[in-house]
Amino acid sequence: MPGDMTFVDFVKLYELPPNVPAKRFREVAVIGHTKFYELAKEGAIRLRKNGRLTTVPVEDLFQLLRGDQAAA
Repeated sequence: MPGDMTFVDFVKLYELPPNVPAKRFREVAVIGHTKFYELAKEGAIRLRKNGRLTTVPVEDLFQLLRGDQAAA
């Protein structure tokens, strides 16, 4: 992801909702299941539960890909 990409451009490019399902998060971030939950445990991403569906705020994905500090 180019370093000068804005948050709005990022959301449009990947057509992302405000809360990204875990599977889609892993696809965009190119990480596996284990790494995903390691990031959550470290506080780098915030997990949200909506019934059985686990989601992550799209802001957390953007920050992770930019290399910014932990979201939580």
